Amino acid sequence: MPAYDYRCQGCGQRFEKTQRITEAAGATCPSCGEVRCERLITGGTFHLKGSGWYASDYAAKKAAAPVDKPAETPPVATCAKPETSTAACPAVAAADN
Repeated sequence: MPAYDYRCQGCGQRFEKTQRITEAAGATCPSCGEVRCERLITGGTFHLKGSGWYASDYAAKKAAAPVDKPAETPPVATCAKPETSTAACPAVAAADN
């Protein structure tokens, strides 16, 4: 059953009363006995129960699996000028040896 907040219109006392949702609004002030009490609109409460990321506001950090690095390939020998013949290009000549 939900708990509703009320304020007495006679003495201004604020109190809480547990009522069924289908029950008519209304309460008697526990301090002065006044029946003219108004139901207040209040923010509800929200509780997360159990263990989870919200318990500490951070997700659990799992160890990342090691990533295998691909084998490094040697750089391809190229000449700066494509019109240069392979004999005149020192990079291609060195790679051929």
